[in-house]
Amino acid sequence: MRRLATLAQAYDARLFQQAFLSAISARLRPYGIARSDILVLDQVVLIGLTNCRLPSQLDKDLFLERVKAALCYEPVRCGSDRILVNVVPAWVEASGDRPVCLSQLQSLASTIAFSELEPPVGEQTRRDMALATRFFADMRDEKVALSFQPVVFVQDRGQVLYYEVLLRWDDAQNSTQSVSCAPVVQAIERLHVTERLDASVLWSVVQVLECYPDVHLACNISPLSLQQGPWWRLLIAVLRDAPQLASRLTLEITETASVFDQEAAISLLRTLRGLGCKVAIDDIGTGFNTLDLARQIRPQVLKLDKSLVHQARDRDGLAALHSWVHASHGISQYVIAEGIETALDFQLSVDAGVHAVQGYYIDPPCVLPPREGAEPLCVRDSFSPTHINVALNTYSLKDQEQR
Repeated sequence: MRRLATLAQAYDARLFQQAFLSAISARLRPYGIARSDILVLDQVVLIGLTNCRLPSQLDKDLFLERVKAALCYEPVRCGSDRILVNVVPAWVEASGDRPVCLSQLQSLASTIAFSELEPPVGEQTRRDMALATRFFADMRDEKVALSFQPVVFVQDRGQVLYYEVLLRWDDAQNSTQSVSCAPVVQAIERLHVTERLDASVLWSVVQVLECYPDVHLACNISPLSLQQGPWWRLLIAVLRDAPQLASRLTLEITETASVFDQEAAISLLRTLRGLGCKVAIDDIGTGFNTLDLARQIRPQVLKLDKSLVHQARDRDGLAALHSWVHASHGISQYVIAEGIETALDFQLSVDAGVHAVQGYYIDPPCVLPPREGAEPLCVRDSFSPTHINVALNTYSLKDQEQR
C-alpha cells in the first residue's frame, strides 16, 4: 500500500482503517478470496491463494492487474469522504517449506511506498483527494477527452514529427472549462496514483495507433510511473508483438516530479527503446528534468520548456536559450521548442537551432484525431472492468497461441 500513513493522518485514522479493511474484503470476495485469506501488516496486505494455477508470468501479471483494479477502481468511503488508495501488486511464492519472510516484505513496502519523499500536510492531501476523485470519476464515465497537438519541423511546417496527446477535462464543479489538466496531474502525483492515469492514457493511445496505422503519437508519462510492474510487462508484451505500432509511439517523460528509482527508470526506458519506441525528455530547462538523465538514456527527443523561449523575447534570455539548444544537440536526434505562441517565438527558436516546434502559433490542440473522418475519443480507465476483461481476453488468447 502506498501512502497509508499519510492517508490515516489526513483522515480519521480509526475510521479509515475500518473502511479500508472492509473494502478489501468486499472487493476481493468475488475472486473467491475470504476474509481469513487476507492479512494486513502495516503497509503490506497479504492475500493467501491456495491451489492457485497461474503457470506463466503473463497469467500472474493479468491476475495482479485484476486484483489491483478491484481494490483501487472505486474510492474507499470513509464517512462523507471518498479516498483513493493505491497498491503495488507483487507475487510472493511461499509454502510450508519456504514461509514468507516478513522482514523482506516490510523492506519491499518501504521501497514501493516512496517513504523518503516528504508527504504533504493533511489539508493538502484532502484537497488533492477531492480533485483527483472527481477527475477519476469523470474518466470512468468517459468525460476526459484526448486532444492532439502537432510537433512540426521548422524547415517545413507541413511535416509533422508526431502529435502530442493531451487531456481535456471540463470540470463540472468549476465555473469555467478547464484549459489545462496540470493542477489535477500535480495532485495525482502528490497522491502517488500516477500509474492509473498514465496506464489509462497510454493504453488509450495504443488503441488509437492500432486504428490509425499512419499516425505517430506521443504520450506523457510521470517519472513516478517509471517502475517495472505488471501493467508495464503487459504493455511491453503487446508492443513486442507489434513493432510497427511501437515505432510510432513516443513516450514523453514529464518534469513535474523527480525519478524515484533512476536505475529502474533507465532499465525500463531502454527496454521500451529496444522495442522501437522513442523516448522524449519533456520541459528541459526547468522543473526536475536535467540533462543528466538524458545523457544516460540518450532519448531521440529533447523538448525545451516554453519558459526558455518566452524569456528569450528579452535579450537577457537569448543566451540561455542558445545554450540549452547547443547542449541538447549533442544528446538527442531532435531538439523541440515548446510554447510557440507568436511569430517572434518561432523565429527565436529557429535562430537558436531547434529542429521542430510546438505551440498555439503553430496549431492548438484538437479533440479530433489527426485522420480525416475521425471521431473524438475519451480516455478509457485502465481499472475499469471493461478494460480488464478486454485485456484478459486479448492476452489469454496470445498466450495460448504461443503455447
